[in-house]
Amino acid sequence: MEKATLAAGRTLLVSGPASLVLIEGEAEVLGAPIKKEERLLVREDRQIPIEAVTNSVLQVSLGEVASRREFTGTTIPSSWENLANTTLELPNPKILAIGPTDSGKSTLCTYLTNMLLEKYQRVSVIDADVGQSDIGPPATIGLGTTDEYLLSLADLNPISMFFVGHTSPTLVKDKVISGIKKLMERSTGQDPLIINTDGWTTGDEACAFKARMISEVCPDLVAAIQTDDQLGSIVNATKTTAVIVYPPTIIKKRGREERRRLRELAYRKHLANSICRNIDFTQVKLVGAELRNGRLRGAPQKLNSMTGFLDDDELLLNIGILKGVEQKERIMKVYTPFRGLVKTIEFGAVKLDPSGKELTS
Repeated sequence: MEKATLAAGRTLLVSGPASLVLIEGEAEVLGAPIKKEERLLVREDRQIPIEAVTNSVLQVSLGEVASRREFTGTTIPSSWENLANTTLELPNPKILAIGPTDSGKSTLCTYLTNMLLEKYQRVSVIDADVGQSDIGPPATIGLGTTDEYLLSLADLNPISMFFVGHTSPTLVKDKVISGIKKLMERSTGQDPLIINTDGWTTGDEACAFKARMISEVCPDLVAAIQTDDQLGSIVNATKTTAVIVYPPTIIKKRGREERRRLRELAYRKHLANSICRNIDFTQVKLVGAELRNGRLRGAPQKLNSMTGFLDDDELLLNIGILKGVEQKERIMKVYTPFRGLVKTIEFGAVKLDPSGKELTS
């Protein structure tokens, strides 16, 4: 662990895995003030900007693949600050963030959450980026609530989840929108609500999907992160007030393989402490599968499918993996951390092994 001196007005950008402790001075991360002597952990897949409000000293410990760099100024675009001021003028605002992949949507949602906590006691967040969800496992939509500042949306624990079963919205557009609306019903309605979305914005189908999402979700404000002109048609197709903002100058870009690796880490986290359960498939409701003459149809094709255990309101309780089917005994073997009463199981399109690795069909 080494000490880093950060002058007022300077920013230290740390890519994890790393830990930091503020020893002296005042500093903040995405609008969240850092408490002295509190250890901040930066995951391997994250980077956070520590901005010195006054001359500050930090203890920094970097992991093997971690890095740090220092520069003058802030990582927060002025357009984000203007958006936050506009948002704070609205009563209990409902904000929907759209933008392409790697444009900073999750970071923007984190920043807005921290800004709103200056005025409200609590803020709710729905993460509908099914490919890179921070609240709940991939292929799901998660709702979290916080009364504390965030370093990232991954700090939020899900209080409700919706099973989508796909890591891209392209084949499940209706389901994604209905999932957002269902989780909106679970939010208090008295707190500000921020909705993060996927990065599918290119092409007529994507634009129509986002425009329909805006129309059905009815946010008070759309925060559109513009990297070129592709969001213009989406914004113009709706009657909702939209604010165009721009991505940070410093952003962590991820390739397809990196995003896949991060999904697999997330699956592994949510499958921790799993056991193999024997479940009588004739005694539960099945979604995405059907029975014929007491047999589970297409069982071989469904092996390794990601499954969702649903409650009576069709919300996700936990995930699992279908590992085997014994047709004569009417048993399916599901690898899952879920220990509760099984009522409904939904089959997704994602295929996984027990380590969380995505498998090709």
